[in-house]
Amino acid sequence: MCIINVITQNWIMKYWIKIDRFAAWVLLVGMTLYFISGYGMAKGIFDASLATKIHLDYLSIIVIIAFVIHAGTATRLALMRWQYWNLGTKLIWGAFFLLFLTGFLFIDKFYTPNKTVSENDDSTQLSSDSSNNQSDTSTSSAQPSSSATGSTTTTEKTFNKAEFAKYNGENGSPAYVAVDGKVDDMTSVFIQGRHFSHHAGSELTSSFYSYHIKSQISKYPIVGVYTS
Repeated sequence: MCIINVITQNWIMKYWIKIDRFAAWVLLVGMTLYFISGYGMAKGIFDASLATKIHLDYLSIIVIIAFVIHAGTATRLALMRWQYWNLGTKLIWGAFFLLFLTGFLFIDKFYTPNKTVSENDDSTQLSSDSSNNQSDTSTSSAQPSSSATGSTTTTEKTFNKAEFAKYNGENGSPAYVAVDGKVDDMTSVFIQGRHFSHHAGSELTSSFYSYHIKSQISKYPIVGVYTS
């Protein structure tokens, strides 16, 4: 019986080492592509929509799984070498990597932060409804004007803070972002209204210039102007 157990353990270890080596290569390639696709999203080195899909839909899951396999194997071997591999450390080790994997997969695929609206925002929206309707009427009767920096010619529409927040990219609405007082349609970049920690329907001038150069915004159509 002991001989069978030893043979079984050796067989499992043999193939697990192969899995770990494969996971290490996947982790290396996956992280490389993760950085490249991230720069595709941020710097536009290739198509932003394709980069976003690769970065968020595929590579994140692949990298997380490969990391857990490789890091889990390495820490297990280290604990065994240090002679700390007992029931207590096994439980802690298993719980840590299980929580790590399930936690990050949940955040990546299911978690959506709730955007709270303050009482001030509510009052601003209520007080601006009548003036906003008047503004929309006067704007719609005006002649279309050509945007100076956008990639397309659009009608100049004015968005106040309350109305602008509705274009958050959720539930089928377009994802609008304000930069330098201009409202740009960035639906192709903001997936479900999110791009990293940023939300559509927001003024993001300072955040944009933290990661991008000015010319990067010019490839997105301007749909209006933003007034706070």
